[in-house]
Amino acid sequence: MMNQIRQLCVLSVLCGTALQLTPEGGVKRAMAVLCAMILSASLLSALHRLNLDAYALETARQREEEHLFLTGNSDRRERLNRLVIEQEYETYILDKAGSAGLELTAVAVEAKWDMDGIWVPHTVQIGYRGEERLKAWMTDRITGDLGIPKERQYWSREE
Repeated sequence: MMNQIRQLCVLSVLCGTALQLTPEGGVKRAMAVLCAMILSASLLSALHRLNLDAYALETARQREEEHLFLTGNSDRRERLNRLVIEQEYETYILDKAGSAGLELTAVAVEAKWDMDGIWVPHTVQIGYRGEERLKAWMTDRITGDLGIPKERQYWSREE
């Protein structure tokens, strides 16, 4: 295809030069018609050699790559948003527990996509040291503040 474009450009330059060198009058009009026919024949030849099936396949492949690129970025953005939100919930739990005197050794929050179009905390895994009454208080805080029911709070006591 690039060869045909180069050929068309060279013919255009040659025809332009020939028209500039041709004297005014009937000869110039005949040269203009001849140049137009040569350029038209060259263009039609290039179009005739164009493989439309390959062009259609390449166009479809490019569109598919574009779609994958765009959706891939949105997927990455969604994962990043989820990770940031999970980190914020984990920090919140650590701060609440620390202010109550409960020592947490590990906190892992898993967020799920809600029907309202936001990430909400779904489950939490917590490792702790300390009194059971503080664990019970923290369980109630997590349920009340974050909406994670007791059934989806997984506590493990570490000594």
